[in-house]
Amino acid sequence: MANHVRVDADDVLTIGWDAPLPDGERVVLRHAASGAVRAGRAAGDGARWTLPAGDLGTGAWEACIEAGGIARPLRTDDPGFSLDGLLAYADRPRDRAVRVTRTPDGRAGLRVRAVAPHAEVRTVHPGGGEIRIAGRLAYTGPRRGAARLVAVARGTGRRAAWPARLDGTAFRVSAPVDVLTAEPPAIWDLWLDADDVHARLATRLDDAPGKRGMVSYPRQLAGDRSVRPYYTVRDELSVACHALDGGDGAR
Repeated sequence: MANHVRVDADDVLTIGWDAPLPDGERVVLRHAASGAVRAGRAAGDGARWTLPAGDLGTGAWEACIEAGGIARPLRTDDPGFSLDGLLAYADRPRDRAVRVTRTPDGRAGLRVRAVAPHAEVRTVHPGGGEIRIAGRLAYTGPRRGAARLVAVARGTGRRAAWPARLDGTAFRVSAPVDVLTAEPPAIWDLWLDADDVHARLATRLDDAPGKRGMVSYPRQLAGDRSVRPYYTVRDELSVACHALDGGDGAR
C-alpha cells in the first residue's frame, strides 16, 4: 500500500512506500484507451518512484506494479491531493492538467485532461447591495495591469462591468447589484478580464463537483427584483436577476 501518490507542479508523479519494492518489481502506468505503457524510475533505495507525467496523453491511466510481465493494481491510502496543492498547481500556465485518482478500493491512477483558463472562485459574499467575490486565475500564471469583472446577459449579450483588484493570480471584486437591476431581468454569466485572458468564473479545484442544488446563496432584493448568485450545472458562477413574481430561472 503506497502512502504517497502525488503529482507536483512540475508534472512529476511521485509514489512512495514505507519500504522499498521487492527486486524485480517496477511501477508502470497503462493508458486505458490505447494500452500504452510508461515505466517509472526508482529513486534512492527503491521506496520512492518517480515518473514524468507532463507529456502523457489525455485520458485515464491506471497505475500498476509489474513483475515478470504480470501487473497488479497499485493501491494507496493517500487521497492524492491537497486543496492548497490544487491551487498551487493551477497557478502556472497550462493547457493540460494531470490529477491523481483513487477508486473506493484504493486503486491509484492518473487523469490527464485538456484545460483552459478560468477564474477559480474561492469566496462569494452577497449582501449590503453588492456581491463580493474573491479567487484566483487558474492555468494562466500571473497577470499584470487592470482587470475587471464582466457580467454578460444570456440571450441578449448585454454587458455590465466593474473594476477588479488583481495581485498576481489572486483577484477580488465587489459588484453592486443596482447595475444589474437597472437592466431588464436576465441571467448574468460572470467573466474576469485580465490582460489577454477572458476567464469564466467557476469553482472546480475543490474536488466537490455538482454544486448546483448543493450550494445556495441568499438573494438580495432591489426594488421589484431578486438578485442571487448561483452555480450552473458546470460549476460556473452566474447571477439570476428577476422580477419577484417571475421565478429565478436559474440553470
